[in-house]
Amino acid sequence: IDLREFRLAQTMMFAIDEINRSNTLLPNISLGYKIYDSCLSSLYSMKAAMAFMNGMDMTADDSCSGQPVVQAIIGESESTPTIALTRTTGPFMIPV
Repeated sequence: IDLREFRLAQTMMFAIDEINRSNTLLPNISLGYKIYDSCLSSLYSMKAAMAFMNGMDMTADDSCSGQPVVQAIIGESESTPTIALTRTTGPFMIPV
């Protein structure tokens, strides 16, 4: 286990939980998260992104005007897997 990455994940989880508990920061909005371990592999990053996006509701038309359920994905602390992740999620208009 990479303790640095574990601490970063714990910090993100804590921050999201605090935001969700606050009545003033983002009222009537709940944030969520799913954490995937890519083992710093671009292949695993893309595989996790595709599995994650596979559960998204796709609109019936091609206008791409609907808001996706997933608003953003937080990339990894290393740039190489995050670049691969960006290329995978880009066509779905999901920022990383």
